[in-house]
Amino acid sequence: MDRLEDISLSRIATILDKKTIIKTNNNSKWERVLSNAGQSELYDRFRNSLNPYSYNGQWQNDNSGFEEFYSAIKSILIRVYSNGENAAEFNLLISTIVDEINIMDIFEDEIQEFIQKKSRYYNDTLDELFKDKTDKECLEFMQENAINDYRLLINNLNILNLDITYSNRKLKLTPFTQQFSKISRNPSLLVDWLNDNYSAIGKMYKEAIENYIDGEAVSCISNCRNILTGIFSYFKDDGNKSWTKGLQNLSTDINIENIQAPNNIAQNSANKGILFENDKVFKYPRFKLIYHLYSLTSDLGSHSTEAPKIGGELFPEDTTLNDALLCLRMTEDVLIWVKERLKSYQ
Repeated sequence: MDRLEDISLSRIATILDKKTIIKTNNNSKWERVLSNAGQSELYDRFRNSLNPYSYNGQWQNDNSGFEEFYSAIKSILIRVYSNGENAAEFNLLISTIVDEINIMDIFEDEIQEFIQKKSRYYNDTLDELFKDKTDKECLEFMQENAINDYRLLINNLNILNLDITYSNRKLKLTPFTQQFSKISRNPSLLVDWLNDNYSAIGKMYKEAIENYIDGEAVSCISNCRNILTGIFSYFKDDGNKSWTKGLQNLSTDINIENIQAPNNIAQNSANKGILFENDKVFKYPRFKLIYHLYSLTSDLGSHSTEAPKIGGELFPEDTTLNDALLCLRMTEDVLIWVKERLKSYQ
């Protein structure tokens, strides 16, 4: 059986082949998409199957080769995806496709009648309906009322670790972080919470996501490092310079409140002077996990060029977009942990 990712790529090609969400009504559509995604060579290779019209003098005719549209799109998606090893280029391609979606095309033809029922004025358009709504409310409206093809597109993008959100009156590709649990990992919900309480961190988090979408792995990871140090800095004691004091104050590890200097935990000297009566000691697992994430985001992010030198040659880490997704998701999990922890924090 084909891999799940390959099935998803085929299903995405099937949805695009229906031309409901993205209408292919001229020959420049897919030339523009592929050129904007840096894949003009693939357009040249498959152009006969991507263009709906051929020309004979002044006459415009249906292009019989356009019947192979599905096969061409599927081949392009598979080539760019490259078994998941080409994440940056694939994300750029899908982002460019999403940019071409007209929001009105994700609804049934009767959407105008529906809008009029939901609006205060008879002649309201979708733009006017969305004008007084938050991005979150607009996204919820689209999720509730979109046609099935659009829902299927999102579901299959989720399998490929991608999602579609709404911002500044347009659809936008984002990393997929929603999981089926009681606690939501929806980026928009985290942004709302951060913007309401820690606006500087909210801005940094949105920038981390944008850097990931743009394929800027090191920048994304550097953002994650700054998010960690920034969010815990809100909870450190007055006059304390280190963000780790805020982490210590929030952590629920046993005995952590008795540690004089939080860096002792990172240096494995926090238990010095304690007389244990068996072979068990305090491990401070929550503190150490988050501190190790800080180290990871430092080593792969802002300090990635500070490499060991042997025989006159530097050996820097090769930071990938997959590393960025790992750091981004782990950072999101920490933010969720902080959000839940604050419900009982005094």
